[in-house]
Amino acid sequence: MKTVKKEKGFIKKFIDNVAENVKEGASFVGEKVAETSAKAFVASSELVAETSEKIHDYTEKQSLQKAEKKILGRQNELKLEFGELTLEHYLKNDSLHKSYLTTKTINQIVEEFVENEKKIKEINLELKKIENN
Repeated sequence: MKTVKKEKGFIKKFIDNVAENVKEGASFVGEKVAETSAKAFVASSELVAETSEKIHDYTEKQSLQKAEKKILGRQNELKLEFGELTLEHYLKNDSLHKSYLTTKTINQIVEEFVENEKKIKEINLELKKIENN
C-alpha cells in the first residue's frame, strides 16, 4: 500500500510541478508577447507618423509647384501683354514717353508682375524648407 500512496504522491507532485511550469511558461510567453506587441505598436506608430509626414510634404510640394507654374504662366502673359501694348504705342507714336509707361493699364501690368515675383520667391522658400526636411 505504501508503494501505491508513494506513487500517487509522486504523480500528484509531478502534475503539480508540470502545472506550475506550464503557468510560469505561459506567463513568460505572455509577457514576451505583450512586450513584443508593444514594441511593434510603437514601431508601426512611428512608421505611420513618418509616412503621413512624407505624404503631407509631397502633397504640399506638389501644390506649391502647381501654384508656381500657374504664376509663371501668368508672368509670361503679362510680359506679352506689356510688350504688345508698348510696341503698339511705339509704332503709333514713334516713341515711348514716360507718361505712357505710367498709365493705369501699364501700371496694373507692372504691379501684378511685381506681386507675382514676390509670390514666386515665397513659394521657393517654402519648397526649400520642404526639401530640407
